[in-house]
Amino acid sequence: MIVCSSGVSNIYGEDAIKFLEDRDLWESFIHPDDKPAVEKAQHQLQKGKTIRQQYRIYTKTGEMKWVKDRCIPTLDENGTLVRIDGIIEEITAEKKYMDQVEYLATHDHVTNLPNRRKFEKELKNFIRQMKKEKNSLAVFYLGLNRFKHINGTLGYDIGDRLLQHIASRLKKFVTPDVMLARVGEDELAICFLSLAHINECQKLAAALFQEIEKEITIDDFSLYVTASIGISIYPHDGEDVTTLLTNANLAMRRAKEIGRSDWQLYSPLMDSETYKSYHLEKGLRNALLQNEFFIEYQPKVHTNSREIDSIEALIRWNHPEWGRVSPKDFIPLAEETHLIIELGDWVIDHVCKQLQQWKNQGLQTVPVSINVSSKHLLKRGFVEHVQKTLARYNIDPSFIEFEVTESSIIQYEEHVKKVMDELKKIGVTFALDDFGTGFSSLSHLKDFEFNTLKIDKTFIQHATDKGKQQAITKSILYLAHALNMKVIAEGVESKEQLTFLQKHECSFIQGYIVSKPAAPQKIADYLKKRFL
Repeated sequence: MIVCSSGVSNIYGEDAIKFLEDRDLWESFIHPDDKPAVEKAQHQLQKGKTIRQQYRIYTKTGEMKWVKDRCIPTLDENGTLVRIDGIIEEITAEKKYMDQVEYLATHDHVTNLPNRRKFEKELKNFIRQMKKEKNSLAVFYLGLNRFKHINGTLGYDIGDRLLQHIASRLKKFVTPDVMLARVGEDELAICFLSLAHINECQKLAAALFQEIEKEITIDDFSLYVTASIGISIYPHDGEDVTTLLTNANLAMRRAKEIGRSDWQLYSPLMDSETYKSYHLEKGLRNALLQNEFFIEYQPKVHTNSREIDSIEALIRWNHPEWGRVSPKDFIPLAEETHLIIELGDWVIDHVCKQLQQWKNQGLQTVPVSINVSSKHLLKRGFVEHVQKTLARYNIDPSFIEFEVTESSIIQYEEHVKKVMDELKKIGVTFALDDFGTGFSSLSHLKDFEFNTLKIDKTFIQHATDKGKQQAITKSILYLAHALNMKVIAEGVESKEQLTFLQKHECSFIQGYIVSKPAAPQKIADYLKKRFL
């Protein structure tokens, strides 16, 4: 030990001279649970590899701290380790902040229950466990009846407090083998491990109904809520998260049709849920051939100057029988039938063609973002297809941005990262869409190096309420700034929301306060003006 700066005393609470006298002293401070990993990493130094690690220590006074260190080895001409230079830094406050953001991003702000993405992640782990143990599990999907009516008549505050009461009652069912989550506005999900027999399901459904249907008194209101429950069982009704949740949801909707305050086990007959769903799927196959799809564009502008920064392309469907079909109805169908790949190719082609037209009109064009699904990213030759399309219309790659959601990358992280890296090399950029709506792992921001972060409109809608959603929005803005990411707030509709975003230095906004999604000609007019 040659040199040890006095700064170590601020971290360890021990004089620097003690470290010089005993070169192994630092190891005695390491948290026992973290020691094996730290010791394992040390072997990399013998190979001349720099190591970076984070771990916990106990100071001289017994205080626990988080530190990160970097060790840089020097080898002689024979490849023997002869010197190590190290830097250590305390990151306790940063760790606490990251843990807080992680919690906020994985839990529902009203009930403090895990949210949908957290539930999906844990369910995936449970399925893996049951597969190993050759056992089963049950997913209960609960839909609260008349909850939207209560929100509409008594107000969201009463609705939120009602949810809190119900969540509190249902928490008594939670054990290490039971997970409860809020997965929608008026929907809850429960996973029970090692549960398959219909008699057990029946008893549990009865117990859940009993808790939910007890009178709830809020202020001067006596409220009664009923529920409909759908149940799917692994592996009989599905062997993956998506299938189990979809089938439990179908069973819940069937329970609602039969009569409220009822429960249903999933049956394959429920797959053709409604006439419209069936015919939409049929129509979807012909829609591309019949030119029923079109694109609208929504500008994204600088928050303060209102100068157009970029535009988002949004696919629309004009159905010959039902008129305009909501993307919420046809995009999931396209995903299920794998038509999402053809739709994605069509959008990329039409966006590039549109950019070329605006350019030929002498307009100063801006980048256009395109929503892309995981199935499309996973398609063989996706990168080559994008490159050929850009070349066909003579479009600079920097004018295309792909928006992806975390749910689309979670299961295929390595492949998606490879595709992203290849496209980023030629100048295409990437945005992480709907950040904050569910399980938002901070590792995705670090590993995928997105250019842009989009804050979901559900947070912006409540950004002016002094509650947890405002705290999440502030945290996301702080995080984006710290990571030097471009951040865009979606769904900005009111002056109050705009003022809040300006105050907290959100550089870009998108929403009705600026412009609704518009036809290409309207966008051409906007591009002439440049400011909205």
